[in-house]
Amino acid sequence: MDLKILFTPFPVLSTPHLILRALHPFDLDDLYEYASDPEIDRYVPWEHYKNIDEARENLNEFLADYEQHGFGAWGIEHRADQKLIGIANFSRPHPINRRVEMGYTISRAYWGQGLATEAVKALIDFGFEKMNLLRIEAVVLPGHLASARVLEKSGMQFEGLLRSYQIWRNSPCDLRMYAIVNQKIKAD
Repeated sequence: MDLKILFTPFPVLSTPHLILRALHPFDLDDLYEYASDPEIDRYVPWEHYKNIDEARENLNEFLADYEQHGFGAWGIEHRADQKLIGIANFSRPHPINRRVEMGYTISRAYWGQGLATEAVKALIDFGFEKMNLLRIEAVVLPGHLASARVLEKSGMQFEGLLRSYQIWRNSPCDLRMYAIVNQKIKAD
């Protein structure tokens, strides 16, 4: 799979309430607004932005990924508010096994509205239909019940607890593995 071709131009994914699109420099203020919330630290492996310069540095990294790899994160824009409210991404696909890990964050102001589920379903559809992926995975902290529900509502299934799977704030942590497989591709 040639990601440079598939992601040039960067694919825009539309849902009833969202537009998933490439990030742009004008997203800086919205990115900082939602990702500077300390509450986010409970659920993601990175820490909230302490200042606008940290947000700018991270946004520049996202933009550099597009330039260097032709692949990167989608900004999640709320259609009605015309505002960036989150980010969703895939890891680089495994070239032989056609597997990715998916991640996403949504602004706390938009929690509980079904928007994360809408974004995740759009990513799954794109991954299976356009990238011809076999498997899409996501990991969740054991206590993050809302994210687990998002994944389950999106058709993903809980596959088990991954013990000491990742270093989180300098300590090993367990993560719950969810996955969905492409039913159109038959296993041998």
